[in-house]
Amino acid sequence: MGLLGCASATRAPVLLAAEGPIYPEYARVQQIEGFVTLAYDLTPSGNVVNVRVIKAVPAGVFDDAAVNAVRAWRFLPMQHKGQPTAALQQTSTLTFKLSEDQRNFVSPMQNDRAN
Repeated sequence: MGLLGCASATRAPVLLAAEGPIYPEYARVQQIEGFVTLAYDLTPSGNVVNVRVIKAVPAGVFDDAAVNAVRAWRFLPMQHKGQPTAALQQTSTLTFKLSEDQRNFVSPMQNDRAN
């Protein structure tokens, strides 16, 4: 008895490396939070291509940061019948939320305006 059918299995892509997005400075200073949902395709080598914004709240604030972060992600590619293959229409949502320290931080510029 062997492992019949194992070579015909499909394995989903596996995220290997992902840096978080860089919080845009103007959004941090203005205390803006939100999210961006992206669609993208994965090449047979595990690279991300064709990144596009599906939904962003608020629109236009975090789009570039999210797209740049996802473009840098690397995956173990999807496998079909033992061969690496492209994975189309993948989606991910990146949430931009300030930490408690960032919410309470007053930049020197904000402090000067308050005085």
